[in-house]
Amino acid sequence: MYTNRGKRRKKGLAGLDTAIILIAFIITASVLAYVAVSMGIFVTQKAKTTINKGEETASTALSITGNILYASNYPTDTYSYWIYFPVSPSSGVSSVQLSPSTTAISFEASSEGIVLTNIYNYTLLTVTSNQYLQQQTSGGQTYYYYPSVYAAFLALQNVVPKNIFSVQSSPTTCASSSTVNEFEFTYQGTTYCASVYYDFAFTFPVAGDALVGSAIAPAGSTVGVVVLFGPSTGHNVFQYQTLTITITPNIGSPLTVSQYVYQPEGTVSVIG
Repeated sequence: MYTNRGKRRKKGLAGLDTAIILIAFIITASVLAYVAVSMGIFVTQKAKTTINKGEETASTALSITGNILYASNYPTDTYSYWIYFPVSPSSGVSSVQLSPSTTAISFEASSEGIVLTNIYNYTLLTVTSNQYLQQQTSGGQTYYYYPSVYAAFLALQNVVPKNIFSVQSSPTTCASSSTVNEFEFTYQGTTYCASVYYDFAFTFPVAGDALVGSAIAPAGSTVGVVVLFGPSTGHNVFQYQTLTITITPNIGSPLTVSQYVYQPEGTVSVIG
């Protein structure tokens, strides 16, 4: 009698051990399956992120977002002074680094055979305060901007060496020569004369820039791009030809702005 009970106890214990082992296998398999699924999701998300990043790198990081302006000494039409146009980070691009050390700007005029490379040397994006820099608060965020290209010219004189660019107020004379390209402009009722000794390009915040102090253009911001012409290049009037400006930032493919110019229609002409 006791022997049969002992055998039944042993069988019961053996069955319990088997059940425990089976449950352990099931739990282990479930955990492994969960880990595999989680890893699969992670890998998929990681791959998606990599693809999106690759698409961002392959596409143009900047887009032109406004008119192209061209300044000359109309109607005499013997000198060119500057070209301006606004750009913004393209859709899907979180920000673009526009430091002169990481970004290149070039200019080409087809008819004259003029090719200017690596002319981007200065930026007002890193300037945190001056009397021309304006600010606007919206949604608890402060944005900085220059109200016009002329305000940017006035601020630029404190950034660029005087032997490259300078501005004088109420000038007695303002005329280009073989050593300097000079032009007049008016800002807030005052007339100024800008003197440009060498070709160069610069950038400045136009709208939506909450990161003033850095050369980063965040998504939703607009940055003004200006090419100023020195006496050699400026002694040409660009008409009936194609002008090409290329911006090569640190990410994405270059932005190429190519515009055919018929002829100036004023001291500042909209050419595109």
